[in-house]
Amino acid sequence: MFYKYNIRGFVRSLKQDYIGAVREVIIKYFASKILNIMYGVNKCLPWDILFRTLLKRQRFLLIVLDDARFDAFSKVYSTYLRGLLIKARVPPPNTYGWLPKVFSYPEFKDLRIFYASIGIESHNIRIKNLIPENKAVDVIPIKPNRAKHIKTVLPSEVNETVMKIGLTGRDVVWYAQPHFPWITDRELSLMLMRDVLIHDYLLPDTIKRKLRADNIPRLRVINAYYANLILVLKYVKELIDYSLKKGIKYEEIVITSDHGEMLGELGLYLHQEYDLPQLTIVPWLKVYRLAGE
Repeated sequence: MFYKYNIRGFVRSLKQDYIGAVREVIIKYFASKILNIMYGVNKCLPWDILFRTLLKRQRFLLIVLDDARFDAFSKVYSTYLRGLLIKARVPPPNTYGWLPKVFSYPEFKDLRIFYASIGIESHNIRIKNLIPENKAVDVIPIKPNRAKHIKTVLPSEVNETVMKIGLTGRDVVWYAQPHFPWITDRELSLMLMRDVLIHDYLLPDTIKRKLRADNIPRLRVINAYYANLILVLKYVKELIDYSLKKGIKYEEIVITSDHGEMLGELGLYLHQEYDLPQLTIVPWLKVYRLAGE
């Protein structure tokens, strides 16, 4: 029955969008499997297991960089940080598919979470709604302020909030970057904003079509993403340095991500509901000292 249902749905899709339907099958059933083998996805450690192990620590700092894919992070992090970097695999297709599970762990308690919310309805994660009651979890949302026009929270605003309110010793700090909008290329972010706002309701390659229509090269998107990542790493270093100066004795400091990002591979950009290594392989960096120290 399962295959019959898929075939019937595929036939209906062919009638509506022949190219899109064929492309969907190629990505889901062929490209994803080949790429997962090439990238060694099965050899990556499961993110949820790593997270649960971290939760068992008495004192830890977990820093989440929204949308940071492993390959991009691995190229630039060492300028600012030192540590043991491993590949972690988050389950597809998106954050909502697995975050409620890890928030329900018995060890997920007595935490303070600073979360930089994104002013894009389809991309913002309502963390408070995902946390079970009686967990003693203090969630501090940080809303767009100085960058309201591009609907994002600056990393400097995250650090300012953390330094004002303070860390507890069991902390999660969730930055918006390198997630779109790219504060390092605000013009491009504004050009794509309308399509990203309704991204979840459009065809998977809508961003590619927009870029082509406006004659925007893929390289500009890649550069904007990397620049956003490099920028946030500077503030991550500042935050860790601040915690050390405050004398907070963390047993472990980890930098990771909730999922990756498509940067034009297979004609896809941003979040996509596919089991592709660009989306599921993220960094898990155990920090042991800052670069330059």
